[in-house]
Amino acid sequence: MSAQIPPHTLRPGTVVTVQMKGLFKLAHHFALIGNKTGADGMPVVIANSGETRGPGEVSWTSFVKGREYRAFYPSTLPSETVLTNAYAMFGTRYDFLHWNCEHFANACHGRPAQSHQLRGGLMLAAAIGGLMLAAARA
Repeated sequence: MSAQIPPHTLRPGTVVTVQMKGLFKLAHHFALIGNKTGADGMPVVIANSGETRGPGEVSWTSFVKGREYRAFYPSTLPSETVLTNAYAMFGTRYDFLHWNCEHFANACHGRPAQSHQLRGGLMLAAAIGGLMLAAARA
């Protein structure tokens, strides 16, 4: 296991991901490091989820929930621009297929609002469906 970067040292706008629980254990939840400190003494993150019904501020503790996290900065945009983009998207509604946490994180960084893990999951489901159909016809 590699050492994690301490949350306090992460640059605002950094994308942080944690593995989801339950049926979606293969998927990751995405958020951005904000420029505020929460009541837990940790950075506030900005996440787009069904719980917040769209982009919203969440405490680090609520987001990470004790899980390991990955952190990366996927663009050359300044932190201020990424956070301005994030706050400009408050008021939009979460949608699993069209506006999920990964769509949001990419859009904040000026990248196409897409979800690679959703696309991969849909392709896998289609492939499994095709195999099942082929097996049923045999």
